[in-house]
Amino acid sequence: MGLKPLEFKDCLTDSPYFRENLHAHEKELEKTSSQIKVLVKDVKEILNAARSLSRAQRALADSLEKFTFECIGSNQTDDEIVIADSLRQFGHLISAIEDERDRMASFSPSFYTF
Repeated sequence: MGLKPLEFKDCLTDSPYFRENLHAHEKELEKTSSQIKVLVKDVKEILNAARSLSRAQRALADSLEKFTFECIGSNQTDDEIVIADSLRQFGHLISAIEDERDRMASFSPSFYTF
């Protein structure tokens, strides 16, 4: 059920009906305001969590890019070479994803103000 409209002529008469209707509008505004505050808080928490996730993913990417096998004998086996190269490439991909995420996040402040 929606709110009844506030009529200017009712304001002039200051009737009990107008006061009751005005109170309903004020109550709805307070409810909406508190919901907006909760949304703002949740968005801030998500942005902070995204920054933490980004730092953790960059650390993982760095570890993957630096991964090496200590070889037994004089040379690495073909499997060791392939695994190390795959992990390095995966680390590069994660870094590229985080670079794009940072690029998108750099534009986000223009879309919201808290």
